[in-house]
Parts: sequence; structure tokens; C-alpha cells
Amino acid sequence: MILPFTEERLTAYAEDTMRWLSGVDAGGVVLAVGSDGEGLYDVEALAAWAHGRGTPLMLATSEPYRAWADVTDIIRNEREHAADHLREIQREVTRPDGLRRLMRWLGRRVGGSVVLLDRAGMPRHAFPELPENVIEQAAADIERVVSGEAHAAAADVEAGVIHVQSIGDGTHDATLLVARSERFPAPVRNLIGDASRLLSLRWRLEESGRRQRHVDQAEAQIREVVLHLLMVGQLEAARRVAETVGPSLAEKIRVYIVECPAEGRDLSVAECDRASRGRAWIVRCPVYTHHVIVLAPAQEVADAMDERLRGHAGRSEDVHVGRSHTVPLQDLGSGYRQAFHALAIARGRSEHYAAFSVRGDLAALVRPRGYAWARALLEPLRDYRPDRSQDPDGAELTATLQSWLDFYGGSARQLKIHRNTLSARLRHIEKILGLSLDDLETQAKLHLALRVLGGPGGAVDEAALETILDTAEVRDWAATQVSPLARRDSEHALETLRVWLRNNAHLERTASALGISAPGVRKRLIRIEEVLGRSLLNGPSARYDLWFALRVYADPAEHPGTRSQAHCAT
Repeated sequence: MILPFTEERLTAYAEDTMRWLSGVDAGGVVLAVGSDGEGLYDVEALAAWAHGRGTPLMLATSEPYRAWADVTDIIRNEREHAADHLREIQREVTRPDGLRRLMRWLGRRVGGSVVLLDRAGMPRHAFPELPENVIEQAAADIERVVSGEAHAAAADVEAGVIHVQSIGDGTHDATLLVARSERFPAPVRNLIGDASRLLSLRWRLEESGRRQRHVDQAEAQIREVVLHLLMVGQLEAARRVAETVGPSLAEKIRVYIVECPAEGRDLSVAECDRASRGRAWIVRCPVYTHHVIVLAPAQEVADAMDERLRGHAGRSEDVHVGRSHTVPLQDLGSGYRQAFHALAIARGRSEHYAAFSVRGDLAALVRPRGYAWARALLEPLRDYRPDRSQDPDGAELTATLQSWLDFYGGSARQLKIHRNTLSARLRHIEKILGLSLDDLETQAKLHLALRVLGGPGGAVDEAALETILDTAEVRDWAATQVSPLARRDSEHALETLRVWLRNNAHLERTASALGISAPGVRKRLIRIEEVLGRSLLNGPSARYDLWFALRVYADPAEHPGTRSQAHCAT
């Protein structure tokens, strides 16, 4: 405030003025005493009052009107300058990297270093970097602010002066430290105060986003864990974990696999959640980064899910949906394979949507007579006990084998292990079983044995595999699998499939055997996928079922009057 008193008014009203000023929270007083300086007795009284109040007092020896004009110009300029700074602060803090940008801006403006400390007192952002010994020298003052004992503190260090203050609403979530070689004049302190308010808001925003990302990541990992537990048959454990994030797992489900660009998975997840009204268990596939797996309650939202996901697939060339039949929750593995095979068909359809076509389940057909065979084949692995407690045991190695047979190299992502660890485990499994996993016949037998043991028990007496497969039901199953290709001899589909399986599903070897290019073999296999309604090139693949089907099936065109043959080694 500016008091343009004349000598008479100052003498008459000095006491009243001091009394009035006592009730005002004045930032400072400018006293225009005139060029002759008369009335200094009362000026001294006002100066004594100002000193006692801690209020700055400035004496202006120019005429009152001139002092008024000069001071108002100064105030106006300072306000304009402060407004410019606020605009700059707002511009910096609202950019994508706003926190770092505002820190750099403030560091340049104050001519020093700016450090943001988290609630534990650890530096999170700094510009420019501050030597560690500077923070150590002011450790006690920093601790007072970080702990909430003080809102602000200042300290002298070898490099100059440090100003420390809590930012925000007093919760001490973050602390701002500013260091410079000189003292902090009022304009610099004001600048720090203005910037700290927006720093606090930006810090809270970024911390909230960081925590939300951590929550989302944790939830995604929990969902992957539940999926893994279901795949390995740990039903009760999966239910307990699922209850922590919801929704609950339904007794009967339909499995959907939504294929979309990896960057569009969040949109597909949201679409699936809306389609199920929040009742489906939705997982971002850990193996295929462009897949979303949906376990939808079959009885509650099946029709709505079908309609909504058909529409979702039909709106984009990059979205495809495969759907299983209704399966019990404990048979999720079968439902997933069905949806995966349906997805292979959806890619070739204009509507980009397909449901699985039932062709029977070999494991269910052979389980009553083949349970003892499957148990004997896998017994060395299931009963394995490592020499060291930190090494994987039989259960973990069995899960590794199951994952690898389904996903091949992608199983490292599903199991959350390194590729080298996966390779080492597979070599160890080969040693335990005494078998080569490079052989497709071995893979097919192990895959069938794992599926058989995944269901209810069967006969205790072990039978040879050829005996287990030599039933009318299995022969009918084999004919169902292969017969669609037998009607496409003009495209050599059946012969291509035989040669591909005989060469352990290697494209280059198959191409050499057929006398065509590897891309040509791939195109034929894709056409076979469309005919059979099953996936061949990607896992879970139907190659194992087809290996058995071709060993059992006899083409009537090649062997008239012969219904079937079985040539399966034990």
C-alpha cells in the first residue's frame, strides 16, 4: 500500500495510521515523505512500528503523486512478468512430459538445480543433476521436511544455499529441493512457489497414472495366473485367485479368442467386457500378443456375446473371432483348442467369425482303455524328483512339456521363463523319458497321454497303443478327421498333409519332398486348415490328432473294401 500523506496529515494521523495498519496483513509500506524530509519524527515512529511487525517499509523522498506513479508502474510490471511466468509454467506442465519440462524450466529460471524427492526422500527427477554430497550436507533439513516436521527449510552448503519445501496440500507426498550459489531473493521465492503448486498437481497426476499402470499390470498377471492354473487342472486354486479381482469363474463356459492388432487389444478387451456385462473372465494372451482370451459364462451371456463379437469382428478387417462349444470349466484346455481351431477358419471368412465344428475328441475315446498306457509313458517324468530343491520337479517339467507341445517356442512367454531355460528343460525331459522331442510321432504320443491323464481315470491294466486305437469308435473318429481331404484329391491335400507330418512338420523338408517351394507348402496347409476347420501351423495345432488319424485311416479309394488299418508303434 502507498500512503501519500502531507506533513499535516502525517502529524495528525500517525497514531491512527499505525493503529489501522495493525489490523492489516501488509506485505510492505511505501511512505512518501516528500523531498524536504520534514516530519521525520513521525516517520521514525512508523519505522519502529514496521520493525516491530516485521513489515518492510520504504521511504520515498519524491513527491507523493510521483511516488505513487513509480510504485504502481513497478507493481504492474511485476504482475505482468509474473503472468508471463505463469503462462510459461502452464504451457510446460501441460505437455506430455510436463513434470520434467517444468523442472527444467524452473532450474533455468532460478539459475540452479531443482530436485523432486518422493515421500521416502529419494530423488525422482532432477535438473540439472545435483552432486550427492550436496544432498548429504543438507540431509537433516531435508529429513525435517520429508517427515512432515516442517513445511520448508533452508540450509547453507559448500556449493551455496538450498531451499527445501513440501509441495502439495500438506500430505508430504513429494518435496522440492532447489539449490543455487546465491541467496533466494523474493522474486525467486515467489517463482518457486508458483511453480511448486503446478508441480504438485502434475506429480500427483503422474503418480496416480503410475499406480494405475501397476494395478493394471498386477491384474493382468493375476488373470494369466488363473488361466495357467486352469490349464494345468488346478481348478480350486484358480477359483480362489479369481475371487481376488473378479468376476467369479462360471461352471460352464464358452471360450472365445479375439485376434486383433497388438495395439488394439485394449479396445477388444473393453468390447468383450461390455458384451459380457462384466461377467466374463478376460485375459490378454501371454503367448500371442494379438490375442484376447475370453471365458464367458455359457448360460448367462452366451447369446449376447455371440451377437456382440460377431459385430466386433465384422467391423474391421483386422479382427477375427473363434468360438468354442460350451465346455465345463475343468475342460478349459479343450475349449481353448476348439476356439483356436475356429479362429483359423474365421480368418478365411468374410464375416471374420467362426464357431468350432465338432469332430470328436480322441483322448476321450481312448481314455477308458488307454489310461494305464498314458500313465506308464509319463511316469518317469511325473515321478521325477530333482537332486536340488531349486530345480524344477516332475510337476513343473510336466507343465513345461504340455505348454511346449501346445505353443512350441511361445511356451517361454506362457511359462514366464527365458528361452534358454525352456531349451534346458526340454533337454532334461528328453533325458528323463529317453525320447527325442524332435520326432513328431513322439510329440503326438506324449500330447495324447497328457490329455488322457487330464481326465477321469480308466482301466488299470496297461494295453499296447495299437490295441487301444483298434476300435470302431477310433476308426470312425479318424475317418471324420480325414474324409474332408479325401474329397479334394485334385489339390493333393491329403498327400501334402501326409508328407508334412512324415517330415516332422518342417516346411522346407516337405517342400523338397513334394518338389515345390516352402511358401507353396504353406499355402496348401492354409487351405487344409480351411477344409478341416482346424489350426495346423500355429499351436495349439491339430497335427497330433491328424498324425493318429492318418495312421488309423485307410482311404477307400486306395484300398477298396478295406475300412481301416492301424500301424501304430507302441
